[in-house]
Amino acid sequence: MLRRPATTIQLTAADVEQYEANRQRKLYEQQQAQAQKQASSQTTETSENTKNRSQAASAKSKQDRIMGGRGN
Repeated sequence: MLRRPATTIQLTAADVEQYEANRQRKLYEQQQAQAQKQASSQTTETSENTKNRSQAASAKSKQDRIMGGRGN
């Protein structure tokens, strides 16, 4: 049986630069996705807080209508 010669891998400086550029790009994209996710969750929390305040004010005004205002 014939043996093939061992495969050699040759990397050039351009290959290494391309690898590093791809690695940096992926890291940057991951950081951007994380920042966007955090911003989105903060927006959701803010809207939930606003919604809760609105519901509390609505409940308070409903009670005022039923009970005839505050302290009466």
